[in-house]
Amino acid sequence: MQRDPMQRIRLFGILLLMALLVCVYTLTSSGRFHIVDEVSLFAVTESLALRGEVDTNTIAWTQYVNSPGEVLGAFGPDGQVFSKKGPAPAFLAAPWYLFLHIITELNVEIGQLQSTLLWNGIITALTAALLWLTALRLGYGDRTGMVLGLFFGLATIAWPYANQFFGEPLSALSLLLTLYGMLRWRQNGRWWWMLIAGFGAAQAFTTVTAHAVLIALFGVWWLGDWALRRRRDAQMPGAGWGSLLAGVAAFAAPLLVAGALLMLYNFVRFGSPLETGYHFDSGEGFTSPFLAGFWGLVFSPYRGLFWHTPLFIASLIAFVPFVRRQRSVAILIVALSAALIGLYSLWWMWWGGFAWGPRFLVPLTPFWVLLLAPLVEPMTATPFRWRRLGPLQWMTVALAATSFLVQVGAVSVNFVNFEILLRDRYPTDWEDPLRYGPPAQALTALLDSPVIGQFRLMLTGFAANSDLAWLWADGTIRWLVVLIGGAAVVTLGGALVLWWRASAAPERASISTPTLILVVILPVLVIATWTGEVGPEPSYGQEGIGYRAIVHDICQTVSATDAFVNIAPTAYQIPMNWMPGECKTDIPTFGYALDSINHPETAPVLERVLIENDRIWFVTDGVQPNDPDNTVERWLADRAFKATDDWYENMRLLQYATPVRLSGLEAREINTALLGRRAEQITITSVRTPSVAVAGKPIPIELQYRLEAPTDQNLRWFVQLLSGQNIPLAQLDSGPDDNYTTFSSLPARELLTERAGLLVPRNTPEGEYLLIAGLYNPDDEGARLITIDGPDFVSLGAVRVVKPE
Repeated sequence: MQRDPMQRIRLFGILLLMALLVCVYTLTSSGRFHIVDEVSLFAVTESLALRGEVDTNTIAWTQYVNSPGEVLGAFGPDGQVFSKKGPAPAFLAAPWYLFLHIITELNVEIGQLQSTLLWNGIITALTAALLWLTALRLGYGDRTGMVLGLFFGLATIAWPYANQFFGEPLSALSLLLTLYGMLRWRQNGRWWWMLIAGFGAAQAFTTVTAHAVLIALFGVWWLGDWALRRRRDAQMPGAGWGSLLAGVAAFAAPLLVAGALLMLYNFVRFGSPLETGYHFDSGEGFTSPFLAGFWGLVFSPYRGLFWHTPLFIASLIAFVPFVRRQRSVAILIVALSAALIGLYSLWWMWWGGFAWGPRFLVPLTPFWVLLLAPLVEPMTATPFRWRRLGPLQWMTVALAATSFLVQVGAVSVNFVNFEILLRDRYPTDWEDPLRYGPPAQALTALLDSPVIGQFRLMLTGFAANSDLAWLWADGTIRWLVVLIGGAAVVTLGGALVLWWRASAAPERASISTPTLILVVILPVLVIATWTGEVGPEPSYGQEGIGYRAIVHDICQTVSATDAFVNIAPTAYQIPMNWMPGECKTDIPTFGYALDSINHPETAPVLERVLIENDRIWFVTDGVQPNDPDNTVERWLADRAFKATDDWYENMRLLQYATPVRLSGLEAREINTALLGRRAEQITITSVRTPSVAVAGKPIPIELQYRLEAPTDQNLRWFVQLLSGQNIPLAQLDSGPDDNYTTFSSLPARELLTERAGLLVPRNTPEGEYLLIAGLYNPDDEGARLITIDGPDFVSLGAVRVVKPE
């Protein structure tokens, strides 16, 4: 059987389209988050890929913002934080994350976070390819499919969202897959196409549960379309009741499985299969006046669909000829559009926070581009004749060009910067932030539209406002990215011209296998160059300094029984980007705010950390030791055993031993008094410390002591690990209660506890060592207090040091 030559041409074209879009998206990626919604989804991907968990404890600080309605997660019964976003985008990105993680573990230095953010570019390129195939199912040619794919990928808001970590791009792909599967079933009646449609629907549902309304519309449309076609042609594919029931079952099966898994996901997070994490009792919900939201989403300069994608004006005009050829599909697109626009017109924050354009309408973009097929088709005729292009075609080209420029503005400079400027002009009432009215709603506020604002930012300082990973705020340009990426785009553009010519006469065209391989390799080369070059971008820290140095030092000795707690909410992206690659062991991370202990959910989580881990790495940003506002550090001082406290620029890295190594150990009585030259008298009554220490890890030491009389001297503790020659191998110097109090303020004749940690150096040889503790007076020339027998320390017993496993 002779093979259709157009199949290879089509394969070449689809690969070419995807490769070109992936290259463009990579070149225009910022490699950073824009709003916290993205961070919440990414945190789920990170937890799932690295630890098999679904918490977002790494950004627990996001729970403490201006109002409950603005937070991106919810607390589980045990105090852990979980994202309220649908799980599908985060789960499906996990394999991409793991693939990149494998590369980083091969000592290839790439930013894990930066590279993962390229994921939606791949999703959007897949959607463009599927749009092409959908147009074929509706009777349009491959050239039309190619143009529609390019329009979708480069002239709609799909492009900016390809560079962000939202769920909307996956929603667009999922809903289009649902339509494609149903169209294929309509043509051949084979049940597996309905199974594919069901997978698309299930994916959409687990991305946004509100998409259940759209899935219901798909189901009603499919049944109605079947009934109408069966009435006209009883012999059509799938006309039998058996075929219909098989299709229904195939479509429903993935949805039922997805629903069950979603309920399980909810139960794991919140202890209830129906709890999603949204705060409907705190202002979230479908509470906005419909007309305000409708105007804002469709027409307003601030978020209006037609301002952010002028090409969709042509979609409205194309609707009439589209209806003539595909009435049934046109009805479906109208129903989907009405439902989604209507739904989010009522949503309390219909503008989507700090976002570009109508974020919630991104899932409609492939459908609205599909409507353009009748206007595009005359442009793709063979042989091409200029006179075949009527006013509608020229209008479509002009609107596509305008839309392209709008998207270029969106991806070139950071739209968040203009949003911040708008907040200055239209300030939020922080007493009641849920009442905030979005700006630039009236047509008279056109100059305040973000569409225009992006170009205003370019004029005020392109580099300073850059949203391109290869162009930094200080004007630095990563030229290798520009040259390799530019060359790839030019090469693929030339290949596109060749494809266009070949598609006119496929029987005479020859697409070699090396050509296909080259098309696949080029985007891989661009991604590899981009990931290798953009890592040093300043917002991700400078190697060897500050947080980057902290990450490096943690990863040198990290073990599976460690945990990482930080109070650095403005620098969360640094460990997200570098720890997975530098650390050979992945550990749980908990990111809190200074006042987090004041919230009842925090302490139970940290209590569990103390029970399940034997070391805590603790990082603060711009906070002095013993700062009274740092409630987490104060909490740790009362329960853990601080071993180190080191500065890295304006950040601190602390190591704590936890009580795990003391579990089951009885206190050993000492009852030895220490006497000072200024009448100080302190009795160490007992000690608890493990008999075995691991080199490279801190050991906990719990001292019970008593002041025999009040003192006005500010004594300090010392704890040391001595070699056989009485040489200190490790030591700790601390005031009482981890420097949170002074001896002069302690009560007399009461039993007190001092918790100390001692870091055993990594290079300590295995063997027996002596632990000692004592007190000295810095105000008395550093004189040590002595025992009645004469020594200036108290022996805490022998410790056997072993190498880590």
